[in-house]
Amino acid sequence: MVLAPWPALISAQDSAPDTIPFHAHQWAAQFGGGASFASLGLLRFTAPTRAWLLDFRFTGGHSHDRQYDQDTLVGDGYTSNANIDARIGRRFYQGRGKSVVSFQTIGLLGGFAHACSALKQPPFSGGSCSNGWTAGAYGELGGAYLITRRFSIGGTATVAFSYQRMTASASGGQVEKRWSYSGSIQGLSFAATVYF
Repeated sequence: MVLAPWPALISAQDSAPDTIPFHAHQWAAQFGGGASFASLGLLRFTAPTRAWLLDFRFTGGHSHDRQYDQDTLVGDGYTSNANIDARIGRRFYQGRGKSVVSFQTIGLLGGFAHACSALKQPPFSGGSCSNGWTAGAYGELGGAYLITRRFSIGGTATVAFSYQRMTASASGGQVEKRWSYSGSIQGLSFAATVYF
C-alpha cells in the first residue's frame, strides 16, 4: 500500500512537461546582437508567461577614405554615423519542453540618428551633418534554450515599421529637411539572458 504511488511518481518525473521556469516579479538582463547592432535590455516578469521588455539598440560606424594620384594625396574624407533606439514592449512566453521556451513581443520604438560626412578634394572642400528621430512599432518572434534556470541563449526575428524625420546642415549653410516611412524585416539576432 505504501509503495503503490511510486511508479506514477517516477513516470511523472521522467516526463518533460511544457513548463515555464519564470515567476512574477522576476528580473532579467538581455544581451543581444546582430549583423549590424548590439543591444542591452531589461525584462520584468508580471506572470510566468508575461513580461515587460525595455531594450536599447546601438548601431554605428566610421570610415576614412584617402585618394592618391601616384604618391600625392588628392582627396581626404570620412563618413560617420551613430544610432540609438529604445524599444518597450510586452513579451509572451510558451513552454516547449523542459528547457525551451518560445516567445512573441509587440511594442513601440523610438530613437535618435546622427550622421556626418566630409571631403577635401581641391579645389572642393565640404561636408554635412544630419540629426533626426525615429518612432514606430515592432514585433518579434523568438525562442530560448535555458542552459540553467539562471541563463539562456536564443534568437529572434523582428519586423519593424517606423517614421523618421531628419535635418541636414551643409558646410555652405544649406539646410535640408526630410521625412520618410520604412518597413523592415530584420535578420536573425542572437541573445543571451541572465535571470535574477
